[in-house]
Amino acid sequence: MNAQTKIETGTMTSKGQVLIPKAMRDAVGLVPGQPYKVAMNEAGQVIVSPLGFGPEDAAERRRRMREGLRAIAGKYPNPDGLSTDEYMRELRGDYEP
Repeated sequence: MNAQTKIETGTMTSKGQVLIPKAMRDAVGLVPGQPYKVAMNEAGQVIVSPLGFGPEDAAERRRRMREGLRAIAGKYPNPDGLSTDEYMRELRGDYEP
């Protein structure tokens, strides 16, 4: 995961600002105005990534999703035994997403 495939260099400003090249921002999904996180791995390398894309974040998302599903489980009975597609067609009518 930490294998380097491309290296670019730059210079940090006196205020500690660093330019991340556009190709690298695009590759990891960093966009203007989006929160990000900076971490250091066991090799002492600094890692910048969009907030919400780490292994810990994935585990937290799974926990929240399971909690949400448990909260609504059984609240919407399906007495007609419709499939999911049939049920959604019933709710949406002719609308196709």
